[in-house]
Amino acid sequence: MKPRRWKLIAACLLAMSAGILTATWENGLPWVRQAPPEVQGFFWPEQKALIPFEMVDHRHDPFTLEDLEGQWTLMFFGYTYCPDICPVTMSVLREAVASYHDRAPESLSDMQVAFVSVDGERDTPDHLAAYIRFYDENWIAASGDRDQVDSLTVQLGVPYEIDEHEPGALNYLVSHPGSLFLVSPDTKLAALLQPPLNVEGLSDDLIKIRRFMARG
Repeated sequence: MKPRRWKLIAACLLAMSAGILTATWENGLPWVRQAPPEVQGFFWPEQKALIPFEMVDHRHDPFTLEDLEGQWTLMFFGYTYCPDICPVTMSVLREAVASYHDRAPESLSDMQVAFVSVDGERDTPDHLAAYIRFYDENWIAASGDRDQVDSLTVQLGVPYEIDEHEPGALNYLVSHPGSLFLVSPDTKLAALLQPPLNVEGLSDDLIKIRRFMARG
C-alpha cells in the first residue's frame, strides 16, 4: 500500500477516534459513565425538582424552598412527642453528620439538617426550639398546619397518619416513616435513605453521594 494511502487511513482513524471520544464525553455513554453509588435506599441521578412550600421554623421565621438553596439538606419527618423512631433516628443522624463533617473534604462540607414535624398542633415553634437544641442548635426544625406540612410531604411521598384525638390533647401517636430525604443545592430530591440506619453506614452513603455528584 502506498505511503500516502497509509497516511490517509491513519488520519481517518484518528478523526473517528476523536469523534467517539467527543461523543462519549458529551453524551456520557453507558460503558464509560460512572455508576451511581449504592446506598441504603435509593439514589436518583435524574432528580425531581421540588416546588415551593412554606412552614414556620423554630425561630418563628418562614421555612421555604429558599432555605434549601445553595447547600445540601438532609431532611427527617417526625414529631417531638415520638417515643421511639424519632429519638433513635435523630441520635444516629447527629453522630453520622458529625462523622461526615470529620471525614469529608472542606469542599463537601455544605450539609445542613432539617427536622420537619408532621404534628404542627403540638409542635409549636417554641417547642421545636427546645427539641432541636438537644441535638444540634444549628439544625432547622419546622412545622405548620396540615396544609403547610402537606405542601412538602405530598411531593416527597412522605406518608403519615395522626391518631384521632380531642382538640388540645397531648397524648396521641403519629405514624410516620423513619427514612431520610437528601435534597441537593438546586432543590432537587437526590436520595431516599432508608432504615435500618447506623452512624457509619449513613456517613458513608452521604460521602459517596457527594463525591459522585461532585464529579458530575
